[in-house]
Amino acid sequence: MQIDLNDVSEEQLAKALFTKLWGPATTLTEHGIGTPERFVKMLKQLTTPEEFEFTTFESDSDEMIVCKDITFSSLCAHHIVPYMGKAHVAYIPQGRIVGLSKIPRTVRYHASDLTVQEELTKDIANHLESQLDPLGVAVVMEAEHMCASLRGVKSPGMKTITSTMRGRFGDHDRLARSEFLSFIQSSL
Repeated sequence: MQIDLNDVSEEQLAKALFTKLWGPATTLTEHGIGTPERFVKMLKQLTTPEEFEFTTFESDSDEMIVCKDITFSSLCAHHIVPYMGKAHVAYIPQGRIVGLSKIPRTVRYHASDLTVQEELTKDIANHLESQLDPLGVAVVMEAEHMCASLRGVKSPGMKTITSTMRGRFGDHDRLARSEFLSFIQSSL
């Protein structure tokens, strides 16, 4: 039997999924009433990026700017299970700087999707490069993935670290890369 999904609401689909997976009783208890609807609302909230204006300013600064310990959460594209952690972002300006609040907004904007950490790291760097045309950009992300903590290998506390280093940060022999890594490892 074919179902035309255009004729079915998201709430009806969610209720059908819950009933199929856990039986009809799951949505009949006091705690289960409304759960499918809340589930859909939660998924939409976690995967809808909040638009913002990427405000930049002219500047003759050419020194590294680092924003570290930016908390984020996202949903794994493979399992639709959360992963969360911290992002550390740096750039070396070339004529323009960005308002500091825009760095965490950029991280959260790109994290509001079904994605994998490796791609998320690159997406943040791409965004900064396209908006600022900096001399270099670096993004390091560390996160705990619930798909590895709660299921599969069941290794709570394991962190995955990804990085993207471009421009002056991309050269392993340059001071900028070492300086950035020392900044994010220290508590200054």
